[in-house]
Amino acid sequence: MIMVVVCLCPQGVKAQLTDSLRRQNLQAVTVKAVKPLIVMKAGKIVLNVAESPLAAGGTALQVLLQAPGLVEQGNGRFALRGKKVTVLLDGKSSRLSGEALKEWLSVIPAGSIDRVELVANPPARYDAGGASVINIITAKNRNLGANGMLTAGAGAGRYARYTGGLGLNYRNARLNIYGNYDYMHNMQYYELRSTRYLANNTHIAENTSETRERDNHSFKAGMDYDITRRSSAGIMIKGMLNYRYRQVHTRSGKEYGAAMPDSFSTVATTGDLRLFNPALNVYYKVDFDTTGRQLMVNADYFDYNKAWSDNFVTDFYDEKGTASRQPYLLRDNSPADNTIISLTVDYSQPFWKGKLEAGIKGTFTSTDNDIKWEQQIGKTWSTDSSKTNHFIYRENISAGYLGYRRTIKKFDLQAGLRAEHTYMKGSSVTLGQTSKREQLNFFPTVLVLYNQSEEHQYGFSYRKSIERFSFNIVNPFITYVSQYFYYQGNPAIKPSIGHAFELSYTYDNKLSATLSYERYTQVLTDIYRRDTGQVVVSTYANLDGAHSVNASLTYSRQLLAGKWQTVNTAIMMYSRYEGKGAQELNNTGAGVYVNTSNTFKMPAGLSGELSATWYSPMTFGVYKMKSRYSMNAGIARSMLQNAGKLTLSVTDIFNTLNIRYNVASFGVISSYENKIESRFIKLTFSYKFGNQRVKAASSHKTGIEKELRRMGG
Repeated sequence: MIMVVVCLCPQGVKAQLTDSLRRQNLQAVTVKAVKPLIVMKAGKIVLNVAESPLAAGGTALQVLLQAPGLVEQGNGRFALRGKKVTVLLDGKSSRLSGEALKEWLSVIPAGSIDRVELVANPPARYDAGGASVINIITAKNRNLGANGMLTAGAGAGRYARYTGGLGLNYRNARLNIYGNYDYMHNMQYYELRSTRYLANNTHIAENTSETRERDNHSFKAGMDYDITRRSSAGIMIKGMLNYRYRQVHTRSGKEYGAAMPDSFSTVATTGDLRLFNPALNVYYKVDFDTTGRQLMVNADYFDYNKAWSDNFVTDFYDEKGTASRQPYLLRDNSPADNTIISLTVDYSQPFWKGKLEAGIKGTFTSTDNDIKWEQQIGKTWSTDSSKTNHFIYRENISAGYLGYRRTIKKFDLQAGLRAEHTYMKGSSVTLGQTSKREQLNFFPTVLVLYNQSEEHQYGFSYRKSIERFSFNIVNPFITYVSQYFYYQGNPAIKPSIGHAFELSYTYDNKLSATLSYERYTQVLTDIYRRDTGQVVVSTYANLDGAHSVNASLTYSRQLLAGKWQTVNTAIMMYSRYEGKGAQELNNTGAGVYVNTSNTFKMPAGLSGELSATWYSPMTFGVYKMKSRYSMNAGIARSMLQNAGKLTLSVTDIFNTLNIRYNVASFGVISSYENKIESRFIKLTFSYKFGNQRVKAASSHKTGIEKELRRMGG
C-alpha cells in the first residue's frame, strides 16, 4: 500500500509534521530478511553457507560435495555442469589438486565461510585456469560498532570431533578492523580395497585401513580505511596451521583362483604432517568520478608450507603366515614450500554506451620439494637414492586482458580477450638436470544474453581455458605405498587447453537449462602402468584429447507460502578420452547426476535442511565409477532473541557414500572400493554479541571482494 500525504500549512509546521511521520514510520516498520540457501543467477549459483544447518561444524569439502551441479570425478577433481573447475579461496588459487586439494579443503572450517560462488562462465578479467570457477568466500562482519560471534560445536562419527571459534569486528564511518580465530579437531577413518588382475587367473589383493587425526587452527585479521570519499585501502592477513597424524595398515598378497593365498606382506605406516598456509593482501581502490571510472590495485602473497614425514615397516610372510625374511624399514622426510606472489591492476570506465575493463597481472610462483628417503640396513639408516629427489620448480605468468560489455535493447553482450605468457623452469638438484619451457596463449570469452521478457532469458557463451597442473605433479618423486604399489610425478607434463561452448535458457529465475560441449587437447589425466614385474605405479600423462557433452536442468521453487524452498538439479553427461601411441587410451561413457536441496522454515524459530545426491555409473579418463548416493539432514533453532543459534545435523545418514571404480590403463586391470568415513552427527552453537544493527549507508569492501563480485559478468 502507498500512502501520499499533502499538507497545505506553514513551512515550519509542515517540517515538524513530516519529521513526526518519518519517526512514526521508522518505529512501525521492522525489516527481517533471511538469505535463501541457494540463489540462482545468470551464469552463477550462490550457496549462502552461513544459512545452512548442514554446514555448521563441517568443512569446506563437505560444503562443496553438497553443491548442486558439482560432480567429483575422482582423485580430488571437480566438474561444474561437466566443465573442469578451479577452486579458489577468496579469489586466490593455491594451485593444489588431487588429494592435496582435498586435504586443504578438509581443514577449512565451514563456519568461516560466508558463501560459495559457482561460476559457469567467468569473464576475461579472470585467470584463464579452468573452464568454470568455484570461489569460497570467507565471512566478514559488516555491522557498525563493536560486535562479534562465538561458536562451539561437538560431534561424532567413529570418533569424537569438536570445533570452536571467535570473531571480533569494529566498524565506524571510515574504519573497519576485524579478526577471527577458529579451531577444529577431528579423526576420520578410511578404508581402501583393491584388486589388480594378473595373468594365469591370479590377482593381487590389497586392503588398507587408516585413521587420520587433525588439529587445525585458522585465523584472519584485517583493516579497511576510507582515505577520502572516493578512495580506500586495506590490508588482510589470514592463514591456517594444521597438524595431522595418521596410522595406516596395508595388507598385500598374491592370490590364485578363488582367493587361495600365496605369500603376502603388511605395511605399518605412521606419519606426521604440518601445513602452514599464510596469506597477505594489500589493496587500494579509487573512484575517479561518479561515472564509473575506477582503479583497483591488489598485491598478494600466498604460501603453502608442508613438513611431511612417514615411517614404513614392511613385513613379509609365506602362505602359512610365517615371517619369510627381515622387515623392510623405510622412512621419508618430505618438506615442500609453494610461494605465490602476484600484483594485479584493474581499470574500468564507461565506453561507447557500455563498460570497458582492462588490467594486467603478474604472478610469480616457486615450489621447492626436498624429499629424502632412507632405508635401515642393520642399525644404520642409509639414503635411498632411487627415491630421494630435490626438485625446484618456478613459473612466472604475465597476463593482460581487455573486456567490454554493453546492453543493446534486449541483448546483454560481453566479450573479452586475455593474453598469458608463461615461463616454466624445473630443476632436479639431485640429478643436475634443468628443463625450461615458455608459451604464449590467448583466451577469448564471449557471452550473449537475450532477454525476451522478465521471465524468459536465452544465452550463449564460449570460453577458452587452460588447466595447469598442480606443483606436486611435475616432481618425479616416488611415494611408497606397498611392495606392489607407489605414486610418482611426471616432470614432462604439459598444460591442457580447453574450449567450452554453452547454450542456456532461464525461466523466471526458477528453471535453468543448459547444453554444453567441451573439447580438451593435451588433456591431463591419471594413469596406471606397470613398473617392473607386478609393481604398479600411479602417475600422470597428457592424452591426445577429450570430448564432453553435458545437459543440465535446475528447478527452484518456493512452496507452502515460502516456507519450503526446493532446488533440484539433474545432469546428463557423456565423455570420450582419446590417446594414441605410448598413451593409448580410448574410454567412452555416459552418466547421470541428480541432486535435491530443500530448506524449511518452521514455527518456534526452527529451520531445517534436507539434501540428497545420486550418481549413476560414470567414466572419467581411466576411471569407470560405479553408482553411489548419500542423504544429509539438519535442523537449527534461533534463541536468545535471535542472537544465538543451535544446530543439529547428520551427514550421509545411511552411510552409503562408497566410492567404487574400475581402472583399465596400459595393461593394468584393477578394481577399487574406497570408503572414507562420511556419517557424522554434529551439534553446534553460535552466539552473536555487541552491536548487530546493520547500516546500509556505508559499505566498505576490500579489493579482493570487489573483484570477486565481477565474476558473474
